[in-house]
Amino acid sequence: MGDFFYGLTDWLRGTFLLDASFWIETTGLNRLLVENFWAVPMAQVMHIMGIGAAFAATLMLTLRVNNLAGGARTMPQISSRYMPWIWWGLLWIAISGIVMLWAEPVRNMVNGVFWMKMLLLVVTVAITLVFQKSVRTASVAGGPAWNASGGTKVLAWLIVILWCLIMAHGRWIAYAPV
Repeated sequence: MGDFFYGLTDWLRGTFLLDASFWIETTGLNRLLVENFWAVPMAQVMHIMGIGAAFAATLMLTLRVNNLAGGARTMPQISSRYMPWIWWGLLWIAISGIVMLWAEPVRNMVNGVFWMKMLLLVVTVAITLVFQKSVRTASVAGGPAWNASGGTKVLAWLIVILWCLIMAHGRWIAYAPV
């Protein structure tokens, strides 16, 4: 696996991303973030809080879909309670992620692990959108006694696994050579 990421990082160095990251380092916002000792750690804390909120809400939905928690509430009630946490968490993740990217552009933009994390995030968001729509439609049609199908239950666990991979890649970024 390491050879794959070394090769990907080596390839990224030959793209426009290296020049773009050097340009970002010349901006005033980068200078402000780098010179302010607390800026990057605070962005990292905010990023982790957003991930925690989105992941916890995803886990709660998954547990309810699999009838392991929240059985006293209907799926539409659970969905309306936790889906905003996922989407607001993702917005928080995006904002804090852009701040961290702007503060350390070379570390991220020519890092194969970073781009794998971004790919996993895009896939996870797309699957979550499909999952949300299908669960909402089926649970409203099925009424209060609705139980998810086997495929829906597996899809819910797949989203949890994808979030775990995203978090692992996010931690791995710090250790991947650029």
